Amino acid sequence: MIASFIGPSLEHLRGRTGVGIGESGLLLGAMSVGYILASLAAGRAYDRGNGHLLWAGAAASAAVVLVGVLVVDAFGVLLVLFALLGGAGGVMDVGGNTLVVWSRTPETVGPTLNALHLCFGVGALSSPLLVSRSLIWVDGLGVFVAVVAGGCLLLAAALRRAPAPAHRSAPEHDPDTHTSRRGLLALVCVFFVLYVGLEAGFAGWVHTYAEEIRLGDIGAAGVLTSVFWAGFTGGRIVAIWMTRRIGSVELLVGSCVMATCAIGVLAMADGKHVVVWIATAVFGASVGPQFPTMIAYGDQRLQLTGSATSLIIAASGFGGLVLPVGIGWLLDRYGAAAMPRTIAVAMVLATGVVVLIVLSSRSLAARQRPPVTSTNAPVT
Repeated sequence: MIASFIGPSLEHLRGRTGVGIGESGLLLGAMSVGYILASLAAGRAYDRGNGHLLWAGAAASAAVVLVGVLVVDAFGVLLVLFALLGGAGGVMDVGGNTLVVWSRTPETVGPTLNALHLCFGVGALSSPLLVSRSLIWVDGLGVFVAVVAGGCLLLAAALRRAPAPAHRSAPEHDPDTHTSRRGLLALVCVFFVLYVGLEAGFAGWVHTYAEEIRLGDIGAAGVLTSVFWAGFTGGRIVAIWMTRRIGSVELLVGSCVMATCAIGVLAMADGKHVVVWIATAVFGASVGPQFPTMIAYGDQRLQLTGSATSLIIAASGFGGLVLPVGIGWLLDRYGAAAMPRTIAVAMVLATGVVVLIVLSSRSLAARQRPPVTSTNAPVT
């Protein structure tokens, strides 16, 4: 809910602070900077243990910062608050993914991670609706902040009472394999730069895009945002079932191809309303499973530690910084069509990186496979 409220809130925040579309995109950037820096620091902290205490502290901090966002009108102060909010989100994201991975074996973590990220989708789906109701009921974000800050405090209290999974040490490998694994981790990080950039860019600007193409009445832009998150959530529900029946590779490649086609259709639709609704839903359903499935696939190949997960989450934050801010600038300069076209380019690149990851991981697995000897030769 924290990650997805900023897009539907941008118009309200622009009105409160008196800034334009391009400048308001800096709020997305500030949130991402805080997310990146906190994510890089959080991994080592989780590796040292006491994971639930760290996670609880981040949730409580998010509640306090949300109250600040509610009452502050100065744009410069809001930038700082959004950076702090992003930092709290980064610590929570590293914690959620790391501790869930540690609680399962690499072979069985896929459905659990998809369930975790399904909860993200539920929050992201409900957040724009709650923001919309809050703006109507109290002419501000008061209702939204009360619900989400209260939820953060309840989460913090629950985490303090629950035992955390034991931390995982980095596995030992020979120098050649270690170099290959670092290269594979780098590719995974590049994927998340692109993926989170396009996801955050779409979610953050689809509301503005709908307004610019005059999609419908005053509530249509918020509904379109919810349609994206509904598709996103539905995709993750289906992925929980699919990961029990097909491999991570097939799910990753298939969802990337489907998402590329959907955003390509949206980019060429020239604002046709029916196409916008359908393509947005399909795009959301296609990108939804990609984050947890790639985490699960990476853990199968790399046995992720907290530090490795923090690099992935920090890469995600970097993507969430660059692309959304860039889209805001392009929207300001070139109009509504710039948004889906930029997302389409990023999606094509992400699909190419997935192919490279699959090829690299298979090459690494072949190098790690022991040679056939008289003691392990297959029986014929």
